[in-house]
Amino acid sequence: MLGVVTLLLALAVSGSATDALRARDIEIRAALPPRGVPAAPDAKVRLQGIFTRAVDVKGMVVSAMGTRWKDLPAQKQKRLLAAFEKRLRLAGVENLEEYGSTVIEYRPEVSSPDGTVKVPTRIVVNGEPTEIEYRMRPDPDAWRIVDITIDGVSTVENYRASFSRVMAKEGVDGLIRRLERGPAEAGT
Repeated sequence: MLGVVTLLLALAVSGSATDALRARDIEIRAALPPRGVPAAPDAKVRLQGIFTRAVDVKGMVVSAMGTRWKDLPAQKQKRLLAAFEKRLRLAGVENLEEYGSTVIEYRPEVSSPDGTVKVPTRIVVNGEPTEIEYRMRPDPDAWRIVDITIDGVSTVENYRASFSRVMAKEGVDGLIRRLERGPAEAGT
C-alpha cells in the first residue's frame, strides 16, 4: 500500500488539482484505523498532518483577515498562523469514524481567472450528500487548498466573519487565544 500512496503523491504533484485531492484521500484512508477501532494518538497526529499539508494556511488566514493582516506586527502574524494551523489540525480529525465510510464523486475542474482551480465534489456520508468545492492554487511542488465551500458556504468567508466578531470584542490577541485553545473556543 505504501508504494501506491507514494506513486499517487508523485502524480498529485505533477497532475491536476483533482489528482492531488484523490491522492490525499487515498493517503488519509490508508492511515485510518480499522472501522470501530479508535485512532491511537500517533495515528491522529499523522492524520492531522495529512489533512493540513495540502492547505495553504497562510493564504486562508490572510484572506480571512483581509486588510487587517498587513497591519499586524510580524510576531503576531506568526502566532496567528500557528494558532490557526493548530485549529485546522484538530478539526481535521474530529470525524475520523465517518471519513472512512465516505464516497467521493469528483466533478470536472473549473479554472478561474485568478489562477485558482475549483474542484467540485459530492461527498456522501451515511447516505447524506454534501456538496464540497475545493478552491486550489498550484505551487511549484504541490496543489494547495485556499478555500473550501461546503453546501455553498465558504470556509474563508465564515472565518472572516468569525474573526471580525471576535476581534471587535477582544482584539487580535483575543482571537489568537481562542484559536490556541482549540475548535470549541475559536468562535467559528
